[in-house]
Amino acid sequence: MKIWRFTKFVAVATVTSIQLLVTSSSATNPVPRTPIVTVSSTTLPNTAATLAFSPIGSVAGTPATATAVPPTPNEKSVHFFDYDRTVPLDIQKISVEDHNGVAVHDITYGAYSPQYGFPIKGRMSAYLAKPSGTRPFAGVVFMHWLGETNGDRSEFLEEAVMLANKGVVSLLIEGLFPWHVSPSSYEADRVQVINQVIELRRALDVLLSQPEVDPQRIGYVGHDYGAMFGGILAGVDKRVKAYVLMAGMGNFGDWSLTYWPVTGSKSRKEYRDAMADVDPIGYIKYAAPAALFFQFAQNDFYISEEVAKQFYDAGSNPKQVEWYNT
Repeated sequence: MKIWRFTKFVAVATVTSIQLLVTSSSATNPVPRTPIVTVSSTTLPNTAATLAFSPIGSVAGTPATATAVPPTPNEKSVHFFDYDRTVPLDIQKISVEDHNGVAVHDITYGAYSPQYGFPIKGRMSAYLAKPSGTRPFAGVVFMHWLGETNGDRSEFLEEAVMLANKGVVSLLIEGLFPWHVSPSSYEADRVQVINQVIELRRALDVLLSQPEVDPQRIGYVGHDYGAMFGGILAGVDKRVKAYVLMAGMGNFGDWSLTYWPVTGSKSRKEYRDAMADVDPIGYIKYAAPAALFFQFAQNDFYISEEVAKQFYDAGSNPKQVEWYNT
């Protein structure tokens, strides 16, 4: 559906923390591909923005807000995404490949709902990229975009391999809604959104089940719909210390009503109203103390500057936004 052109953001891992360092490429020489994480050991410009995947989880120059009890979504909506963590993960390894010294495991694990999963119902598919060694490593969950190019769990595989070489364990999950199940009505879509977020929380369980992963250094990277689901996750699950949210927006109606007109067959307003209490914009405001880093394209045909700013403005502090000349 969409082809994004972003400048690249640089991921650098250290023994004690993992940082996402963002730099702009030349405005006259944008990178003509989907978002890319590249690893660099060179000195970064002073203008680099930093998100630390650490217990503090603060943006450079913006200290994390000290809050004894962070605010949470209202009592009713926060429980939409409750689940039983004692349900077995049943992780199964399909295969393992060596990518320049990095072990990339093709795995499946049990979906929370027996009707969820792709290509097999009841099983979630993912790649698990692991560095060699057993020391505590930072961990990252990646969730892909809905697009014609790498619109699946493979989108960030190259980046995951690069990060593994710097001491990061990455889990790249396969999304179901709306990738393999299309929006159809607010009744069905509400259930799909809730199920997808629960599966994201299960993905964190899978990542944290790896004995070499440090639970105090967990990050999340989401693109497009991956960013939107990440916005909800940020409000209901406090295990992630920092989020990178690329080309996301605050409500599902903007996408569904435009590209799946059947969703508005009863009433466009009815769809928006019914989806409101599961829209990302209602949860991203409760992300603190996690740090938020938003990325947007300046000339995005699909996401207007106004819509992008609404999503950013709704986010809690600490947060930062970068606009790319693409």
